[in-house]
Amino acid sequence: MIALPTARGWLILAMTFGAVSVALVNVGLATALAASAFAAFWLASFVMAQCSVYGIRVTRGGNGDGVCGSELILPLTVTNRTILFRQATVLTELCEFAPGGVLHTAVPPLSPREALSIERAVKAEKRGCFDLNVVRLSGGDPAGLFRRTRTFRLPGEVVIYPHVVHLESIQLHPAGAHTPGTDGRPLGRSGQGQEFFGLRPYRPGDEIRFIHWRGTAAKQRLMIREFEANTVDQVVILLDTYAPLVGNDPRENNLEYLVSMAASLAAFLKDVSCRVLFLAADGRTGELVRLFGDSAGLYPRLRRLLTVIEPGEISFTSLLQETAEEIPSGSLVYALCLNEDASSLELLELLFDCNCRIHWFLAPKENFPPIQADEPRIVYERRRRRELPPGAVRPRELFFSTRMEEVLEK
Repeated sequence: MIALPTARGWLILAMTFGAVSVALVNVGLATALAASAFAAFWLASFVMAQCSVYGIRVTRGGNGDGVCGSELILPLTVTNRTILFRQATVLTELCEFAPGGVLHTAVPPLSPREALSIERAVKAEKRGCFDLNVVRLSGGDPAGLFRRTRTFRLPGEVVIYPHVVHLESIQLHPAGAHTPGTDGRPLGRSGQGQEFFGLRPYRPGDEIRFIHWRGTAAKQRLMIREFEANTVDQVVILLDTYAPLVGNDPRENNLEYLVSMAASLAAFLKDVSCRVLFLAADGRTGELVRLFGDSAGLYPRLRRLLTVIEPGEISFTSLLQETAEEIPSGSLVYALCLNEDASSLELLELLFDCNCRIHWFLAPKENFPPIQADEPRIVYERRRRRELPPGAVRPRELFFSTRMEEVLEK
């Protein structure tokens, strides 16, 4: 591609034409020297810009996967294959998950035959599977009159998983519930709960904070504290993806909050021995998605689905009406909703009557206002909740500022 003038370059070009015109009308040494100087300066800048990216090669390193809200490294290698020094250039790449959707990176001057590795750090702001393709290298002349761009096609793929909040524990059994033993008496199980269960020898991978120092001194070897596991047979996660109820902010809206909540629950449950049923409507296909299986084995599939799931046209009430019979009696149900309506409440009450424990979370889009640079993100008016009869299933209202671990660990 030929070097093109910048705004400054067009100005100097106009001045060059003006000087040449004056020199042609008023023939003289001074006007001729001025016109020659302008023309030589403009021509020299064009030649330097045209050669600024010649002999430079850009290659892509291995891209890793990232997590929404965390930093991701996208490595590139820039090589000067000539025996000449090269001035600073700029790399530009379209990245949908990057702030602003475009990633700009400055490349310092390169020595002859130098290969420079550039680890571009970018904060991932959008979940999904993204294809990387074109990287543009832009150079120019020292005066900034021209810009030359060279395009490199470097295919790549990046997966940005939903943001996951680390949960210390969640109440999987009602207070006072125990797993029965063979003789009918309550039986404790070791795991990741909060009640002390016993001591065992240290195993590689155990955390130092669980070392029992008195037991270690008595046994003359490292001993680890075990805690009683909070276990449950069946956990159901219902995710509302109804498009008309999704907030206006494209990156931090109520649906993204609920997707992150579902991913956090799945990440915690993969270390718990239970079965998980996930139900949601995927806007990509317009159909209901059902995932069921052991919590550990299901986690990779569920994590992948939550990475790419999109808003759909099936309401939460329709989702419940079609899948309520699939939810086993006695399940622990997490209902992650975008809005509250009477029909959903009635269906959740039916599940409650079937001995299901209901955790109902409500994330209306009014509680997740768009992010604006010149205004603080504030919810100015709280929703007026209608009165519910005593003992009814009640939702827990969520806001953009709600700490997820606080509502899930209660």
